[in-house]
This record gives sequence, C-alpha cells and structure tokens, in this order.
Amino acid sequence: MINRHPETDLLVEYVSGSLSSAPCIAVTTHLQYCTQCSDSVESLGEIGGELLTTAEAVPVSDELFDRIIEDLDSPVDQNLAKEPSRQSSNPISTQLPEFVQRLLPEGDLDWRSLFPSLKVAPISVGEDKYELALHRIDAGGKAPEHDHLGREITVVLTGSFSDEDGVYQPGDFLVRQPGDTHRPFAARNQECICLSVLEAPIKLTGIKRILNPFLSFTPS
Repeated sequence: MINRHPETDLLVEYVSGSLSSAPCIAVTTHLQYCTQCSDSVESLGEIGGELLTTAEAVPVSDELFDRIIEDLDSPVDQNLAKEPSRQSSNPISTQLPEFVQRLLPEGDLDWRSLFPSLKVAPISVGEDKYELALHRIDAGGKAPEHDHLGREITVVLTGSFSDEDGVYQPGDFLVRQPGDTHRPFAARNQECICLSVLEAPIKLTGIKRILNPFLSFTPS
C-alpha cells in the first residue's frame, strides 16, 4: 500500500510542465504505481484546460501565427513518434517499472559502492541541476546516517526500507529537505532499489563524516 505521495503543489508543477527533468521523472515513476495521484494529475490537467478556455485572448503577430500553423501542418517524424522501447540487459532492471527501464543505459549498470551494503548507479538524462540515480541497499543492509544539503526525492521501486519516520514500500514518494537527518534500513528478506533525485550532495553525520563518499555530486 502506498502511503507517501507528492504534495499537490508538486503535482501542479508537474502538470504545468515547469519541473526539471529529474524531478519530473520521479513524479512520473510514482504515477506508474499510484492511481490516486494519476487521477489527481488528470483532474489538474482538466482544470488547466478549463482555465485556458476562459483566459483572455492575447494577440500575436502574423509572423508568429504563420509559424505555429506551419509547425502544426508539418508531418510527424514517424521514427520519433514510434521510438522503440529500450531496456537495459542488466538482470536487476527487469524488476523495475518499464518506464524506469527505458531510462537506463544499454548493457550493465555502473554500480558504485558507497558503503558496504549500499551502491549507486547514476542515470544520465541531460540534467544540469539534479543528480538522478538508482540506489540499492542489500537485504538487511543499511545506509549511513546522513543529512541533506538540498532537496532529495526518493521513489521506492522494489523491496522496502525503513528509517526513524516509518516504513516505505514500492511506489512511496519521499521528499527530504535540508536539515533532515535519517538512516535507511532495508528489509531483511529483500534488497531495496530506489530512484533518487538529489539537488545537492548528501552529508554523513557522526564519526564517519570524515570519510564521506556522498560528497561527490554529478548532475547529468
């Protein structure tokens, strides 16, 4: 059962198209699991459409109007319209939603060890503000306690994990703000894979802060 959802303000940004690529991908991933938020997005889209029909018309130049009509009349590139589904050959990817699989590179994922039971695989989507990645915690494993220097969005894809605030299942959408400190633990019976969006590096707390593998931050 999904217990954590995006705030309404974030869904409004999503519907309006004002989100950056990585947060947009996180919301879209959550929608693959959550009919409640999918219905909300549909309703928000309908409201936006109604607002457009009642908005005051704004005059445009003849040149701009002609360019818009020309674009509408141009034939659609069938190769773009029917982009094939591209899936990674990594066995782990088959556990993930098809939408996420299509984001992954062909071949093996580049898993990097951040901690004995925690690995990360960056995903490149042409993002220049956020880091998008898969985080994988071994069954029964834990991530080090850490703080956030910027907003972090996490969508649970497989397995589950818990921290001081609760237990999170597939589809749960979590947002951590600067100053939020927690320590995730994966369930003992299954590894946990999450899609993560980072706005800034993560900072380890406590004695291990001297050896901080999270200080690297590479939007791509």
